[in-house]
Amino acid sequence: AASYQLVDDYNPRVNFFDKFFFYNDYDPTYGHVKYVNKTVALANGYAHINDAGQAIIKPDTTNLWPPGYADGVFAPGRPSVRVESLNTYTHGLFIFDATHLPAGCGTWPAYWLLGPAWPSNGEIDIIEGVNTYPYDAMTLHTTANCSVAGSDQSGALYTISCEGGCGSELNNETADPNNYGAGFNANQGGIYATEWTSDYIRHWWFPRGTEPQSITNGVPDVSTFGTPAVNHQGSCDMDAHFANMSIIVNIDFCGAWAGGVYQSQYPNCPQDVPKTVEDTSINRCTAFVGGYPQNLTEAYWEINRIKVYQ
Repeated sequence: AASYQLVDDYNPRVNFFDKFFFYNDYDPTYGHVKYVNKTVALANGYAHINDAGQAIIKPDTTNLWPPGYADGVFAPGRPSVRVESLNTYTHGLFIFDATHLPAGCGTWPAYWLLGPAWPSNGEIDIIEGVNTYPYDAMTLHTTANCSVAGSDQSGALYTISCEGGCGSELNNETADPNNYGAGFNANQGGIYATEWTSDYIRHWWFPRGTEPQSITNGVPDVSTFGTPAVNHQGSCDMDAHFANMSIIVNIDFCGAWAGGVYQSQYPNCPQDVPKTVEDTSINRCTAFVGGYPQNLTEAYWEINRIKVYQ
């Protein structure tokens, strides 16, 4: 196995948020969200370091942000945070250690890698899910002519062509449990490890208490990691599709995915919608997220560390 050296350390006890750009443009996935700049995020505690030395990323959980139109303009969404690393990477071993991730109705959090000029330099979704779903979905997005096989992995492969998104879910009996949502949080989270080379992109999931000693010791040895949760390899020329990627952590709400399936797949989530807006799945989601900030108490990231080795 390759011998990895630490090249970047996102340490909440040192300078975690200084290493990120706070994206504050519109949400390309049509979420009920308003990403705020660094000044606003820090001033309001949407991004802060807690007393335990962990990085917290959270939305506004105080104010109402109802759906609909105001003065002919679409009403703003809930203030939230999307941070993107200032440094970019081609290849590496990415270690993400968190004790809590955003969960609950309306949520759509993600920890992912993104190249410039999407999708020509790729997207690697490492932690992603919606609403109250209990399993993590790991997906690659590329331009044409990239497909993957699902061999030698514990997760379940569900799409092979990466042009529309090729992915696997940790939702089968062989995948390690508590990999997303309420289960992740109840178990104090764990560690996601991603190894990206010219030949493959592999992910491992280690529930809290099962992480390899080499990771704990800061000298990760992938040969001891066991079967990956996801093993994206096959006919895809990785170096032609993935390069110069930033680390992104964000909390979105509703939008194309979480909002799109809110009504059909999550009937246990509140389904009321004000009479002033059309009764759609997305509006049911935005009505809940916009109108019930007190119910978004689980919608936060609590990150111990992010390390990048090459």
